[in-house]
Amino acid sequence: MGLSDQEWQQVLTMWGKVESDMAGHGHAVLMRLFQDHPETMDRFEKFKHLKTPDQMKGCEDMKKHGVTVLTQLGKILKQKGHHESELKPLAQTHATKHKIPVKYLEFICEAMMKVMAEKHPADFGANCQAAMKKALELFRHDMASKYKEFGFQG
Repeated sequence: MGLSDQEWQQVLTMWGKVESDMAGHGHAVLMRLFQDHPETMDRFEKFKHLKTPDQMKGCEDMKKHGVTVLTQLGKILKQKGHHESELKPLAQTHATKHKIPVKYLEFICEAMMKVMAEKHPADFGANCQAAMKKALELFRHDMASKYKEFGFQG
């Protein structure tokens, strides 16, 4: 499941484009997640009241949380698979405090892929998409393994 140096380069080049507008990308990812999978909203106490896309668009807390999500993921991706020190505390809070099912990690990764494809169609071609998909699968796989270590079957 590991990525080649070339694949990591593609992932990190694309991630640089995400980082150029973390708030915009993060907000779009959360909006896509909640629109495609409304059941995920139950895990976010401060967003439960948002019922329409317009309400989501205007929510500053959602924008801030989007930045938090992408900042953490960026730290993990930049480790090129050697992400134990970054991943473990994230997995611990998501398993023991937030109780985020692994399936929801899959959903948010799907949302990220869609947002990157929409915002960067010329830069997110088939090879880059394949590399990013592998990197996100590695992240989810390692999160699921850590969940088990923390006794959460999510």
